[in-house]
Amino acid sequence: MKKKHEEHENHERWLVSYADFITLLFAFFVVMYSVSSVNEGKYKVLSDSLSSSFSKTKPIGDLSLLNFPVSKNQPIVVKDKPKSKDNARSYLKVANAISAAKVPKGVKVTSTERGLSIRISDETLFSSGSSTISPEIQEFLDLIAGLVRDLPNMIAVEGHTDNQPIHTAEFPSNWDLSTGRANALIRYFTEHRQLQSGRFSSAGFAGTRPIESNSTVEGQASNRRVELIVLREVSPRDSTSHPFLP
Repeated sequence: MKKKHEEHENHERWLVSYADFITLLFAFFVVMYSVSSVNEGKYKVLSDSLSSSFSKTKPIGDLSLLNFPVSKNQPIVVKDKPKSKDNARSYLKVANAISAAKVPKGVKVTSTERGLSIRISDETLFSSGSSTISPEIQEFLDLIAGLVRDLPNMIAVEGHTDNQPIHTAEFPSNWDLSTGRANALIRYFTEHRQLQSGRFSSAGFAGTRPIESNSTVEGQASNRRVELIVLREVSPRDSTSHPFLP
């Protein structure tokens, strides 16, 4: 009977384990690279969306002057990137210029989701109980008109009163007074400053949207106001919601 040959010990088995380890390591780095590429892409899309979204924000250069929040309920839609980016830059420059201007007493400039809001108290803008624009505020209105002249964005003008009823020949109710004052401001911009009338929309809310309590004289004075909002939308078709909804 022949003797069985002794099996030689395989000294190269470690190469199999080493090859498996290298393969797994390679797969790991491929996965990590893929994940990082996806995140970078998402970041670029988000960055482009925020910079191009006017529809739904910060000034060029110094992002600390104005805060333009983005509505969480409305998705960011990127349309016509080059044009929208140019419009966003123009809007931000105008917003910065208005904010940096010398604001008269009774005027408050803030940034909202809808756009740049310029709130003017009634005693600053009009004579008591009338819709005649005061000469003292016209210089500031002329400044606004000059800045927004070449900006294609829509402008909403909204009139508000306090809760005290009014009944005159010109204004039978606060509804007539709030609407009349909003229209008076639009007429000033379109007739005296020759801004395009198609860019404006008008609304009167009477005393239905107070910003302060009407239980005090100061609160009533704050509620009597006209708000001029330079909207983010370039045209009504670009608006995702009714311009007068809060």
